[in-house]
Amino acid sequence: MSVQNTHPQYNNNLPKWTKCRDSIEGEVKGYVPRLADQSNDEYKAYIERPSFFNATSRTLDALVGLIHSKEAEINIPSQIALMAENITLDDDTLEDFAKSLTIEALAVGRVGVLVDMPSVDRSQYTQAQAEALNLRPYARMYKAESIINWHSVNVNGVNKLSMVVLKESYEADTADEFTKEEKIRYRVLDLYDGYYRQRIFQEVNKAYVAVGEVLPMANGLRLDYIPFIFIGASSLKSNCDKPPLLDLVEVNISHFKNEVDLEHGCHFTALPTPVITGYQGADNEKLKIGSTSIFTFSDPQAKAFYLEFSGDGLKTLENRAAVKEKRMAVLGARLLLDEKKTAEATETVAMRSSGERSVLMSVALTISSGITKMLQIMAEWENVSGDIVYNLNTDYNLNTMDAQLLAQLMGGVQAGTIPASVLFYNMRQGELIEEGMDFEAFQAGIETAPPALSLKTK
Repeated sequence: MSVQNTHPQYNNNLPKWTKCRDSIEGEVKGYVPRLADQSNDEYKAYIERPSFFNATSRTLDALVGLIHSKEAEINIPSQIALMAENITLDDDTLEDFAKSLTIEALAVGRVGVLVDMPSVDRSQYTQAQAEALNLRPYARMYKAESIINWHSVNVNGVNKLSMVVLKESYEADTADEFTKEEKIRYRVLDLYDGYYRQRIFQEVNKAYVAVGEVLPMANGLRLDYIPFIFIGASSLKSNCDKPPLLDLVEVNISHFKNEVDLEHGCHFTALPTPVITGYQGADNEKLKIGSTSIFTFSDPQAKAFYLEFSGDGLKTLENRAAVKEKRMAVLGARLLLDEKKTAEATETVAMRSSGERSVLMSVALTISSGITKMLQIMAEWENVSGDIVYNLNTDYNLNTMDAQLLAQLMGGVQAGTIPASVLFYNMRQGELIEEGMDFEAFQAGIETAPPALSLKTK
């Protein structure tokens, strides 16, 4: 057994997460297969001719903006509210943190939150000193790729998390005081003799060994649970959910492959190619082409002309690309819809599923539950009582918008042909925008969403 071992679900889902992130970042050239007998230079030119129609990234921006277009409903004790101003001890507010979780849950369908506390005996400090030194609970976000292994045990019929292994990177000192070396370490959270333990494994002599161990306590007592929260697209379970954007990503990458072939075909068929038949030139004779030059041949059978492409091959590629652009718009819109916008009878809709809801709403509700649980743990550790409520916006009121219009708007956003102001106006008309929010605030809410953290962060 090794701390580097990965969970079977991790192994199965890592390629999906990678594909989703590559599509979001526009790094999709590697998904295009090489043509037969292509040299390296030819393949490089082949995949670099088209630009990437990044419907995935634009859809993600729109969905994150929609969830955070209205302020979350928050009701927390004042002491926890102070922590919320810097929930990560890295200058991230609770709102910033929620946006980061939203990006991850929508992008790959999985993210984790560890509630942690500095390993210091706070009894040696006054309350004011502890607050000044930030000796209090805080949250860490872990991307799906960093949560490499986990186990649960059944206790009285309830599954209880018993181990989580987190992959982290850190900067190690070198002989040069101005240079840092980036290394990998593993943080292992487990239950040991029934109580929470945290260990750090680092590489020593080409093997990973435990170099540190902490037995966290709260209010002077050991913890009998691991304060780690899995947040998926639809639940707080440790099982991996399907990435909400995966279907869109698959079509987006397929669309790019069509664009590569289309640009490749246009490159070779649109360039004028001169052809001369029935003429044998003198040795070393060179024929130059120019608007002021005329070719004359003594051979009456000689002909000079431009080779012209004919056929419907490129038209087929153009049609396939257009079909996939429409399909991406529909897939993006479906993340918002909770039922088919057809002329079904009211009774039929009710019978089909009274509890059916959109993917977007499921993500918002799951993140709300995860953040609520996180804040409850913090309150417990600080011995703070009182109700804790945290609910992200789910008032999308999409029934007021026609599904076809929604798909058209999504397609325009993905293509970059519809300005954000038009999307804002239609969302306002559909009562999807918080009352009192102007376009500048709406745009700022999307642009200021924190970028997804890389594996180099904790």
